[in-house]
Amino acid sequence: MRSSILAAALAVTIAGSVGGCSAADRAEPGHVPVVVGAGNSDLSRLLAQIYAGGLRSTGAEVSVAENLGDRTAYLAALDRGEVSMIPDLTGDLLRTFDTLAGATEAEDVFTELNRSLPAGLSVGDYATAEDRLAIALAPDAILDEGATVTEFLRRDDVTVGTVEGEVDPMDVRMEGVGSPSFTRARFSEFMVYPDAQFAVDDLNSGAVDALAIRTASFGPLAKDLTTLPDDDHVYPAQNVVPLYRTGVLDESAVKSFSVVAGELTTADLADMIGEVRMAAFLGK
Repeated sequence: MRSSILAAALAVTIAGSVGGCSAADRAEPGHVPVVVGAGNSDLSRLLAQIYAGGLRSTGAEVSVAENLGDRTAYLAALDRGEVSMIPDLTGDLLRTFDTLAGATEAEDVFTELNRSLPAGLSVGDYATAEDRLAIALAPDAILDEGATVTEFLRRDDVTVGTVEGEVDPMDVRMEGVGSPSFTRARFSEFMVYPDAQFAVDDLNSGAVDALAIRTASFGPLAKDLTTLPDDDHVYPAQNVVPLYRTGVLDESAVKSFSVVAGELTTADLADMIGEVRMAAFLGK
């Protein structure tokens, strides 16, 4: 059952996607106002509302600043102090702060991320929820023995589909170059689709051999696909994590991040993204 924090976040995000407003609550006097930042993606806006809900449960005065732009833009807003915290993904943050980092497993990525943070920034506990890059086959696909991401990426003459704006084809080919068992993908043909449903339809028809997806951003259709095991951790972990300005939040606020980390799952995110997109579509 979806927790009250996640349910409230979904309700607020849907209201914002239809009405174009951002959420703000007034709280007890004495609490330092907290501004949660978000980029332009559905995932970023949804995560901002989820973490804002957790912060409000502590009595904090919270507002959400949405549509701050890409990662470079919203990290600059955090650096300037215009926002107090921003939820993001461990792997993407690590690559931003340390372009040479080679960690790919969840705990290693988090450890290296902590080491790479600029002065004045901290991260809270990361969630099991992730938005990892994955290779997905049709729901009725029968995996051959030994079929893995590494093996698939070494195949010739395969076509991979992606959803526009969700996965960069270069990441599919090059993300795992630090893995000792993988150099780079040999295939080169990609099909780019406007949405997940279009991509799944072509996958089921055989027009493409596989889809490169983000496990949460792809939405609820992801749960029906067959994802290849990534035993070699070719694609780095992308767990949800709160990034915040050191010394700005009180202890109860930081503890609320652990509550979110313990409750939030990838399936939650995928389902909620689907609901947000449907509400936005119906509200047009």
